[in-house]
Amino acid sequence: MNLKPASGSAAGSIYTKSSGSGSAASSFVAPSDTAETDSKSAIQVDPMQKILIDTFKVSANLLKRKKTTDLRLTYAKYLAIQDIIEGVGVRERAGTWTHEKPTVGEIAKVFMSPSGYFHRPSQLFPKVADGSEMMKWLEGGEGAPAESDVWGDKKPTFKNLKEILDGKKKKVTTHKRKQKNEEVVVEGKSKEKAKAKKAEGSKKKAASKKSHQNDD
Repeated sequence: MNLKPASGSAAGSIYTKSSGSGSAASSFVAPSDTAETDSKSAIQVDPMQKILIDTFKVSANLLKRKKTTDLRLTYAKYLAIQDIIEGVGVRERAGTWTHEKPTVGEIAKVFMSPSGYFHRPSQLFPKVADGSEMMKWLEGGEGAPAESDVWGDKKPTFKNLKEILDGKKKKVTTHKRKQKNEEVVVEGKSKEKAKAKKAEGSKKKAASKKSHQNDD
């Protein structure tokens, strides 16, 4: 799968330090689709998460946490996670990464729960074929196919994505199995023809030998 770097403006300005806590962590108000915020929308961001967000200029849109899964947004988050994993590796090899190396779980936590990342996105998104209609739909933008053209009467959910991907896999497996069976049948027929031809040749030789004996 081709990975696209996450884009967007720096998110450093959306941080506000906790007052009077003395903690190394910062209080971060997650971007919301509504103007209203409450105590539940504030989450604690540890120093490593802040470093990752500031270093890779993570778009504020990718930091949104929604109760219902938006598959396109989750896919964009998945790509951003891969971009940061690769980016940290590049900087580490170049000797420019001066912080402790984050784990994949710590990187994923910037965008979603680590368990959520390992359960669905990291399992299913890599299976989407490059250039497929599904990938074009996930990427969105101009020229993306209509939802109904990709999903039919199904809703865009991880459960349905898995079913679609598994269905395509079964079709490929069935086709290969059918092709293999056809090859076995052809091979079997070829062997039968070879045996019949050999038997016919043996009969002709026997008949010829008997004819010579009678002539004598």
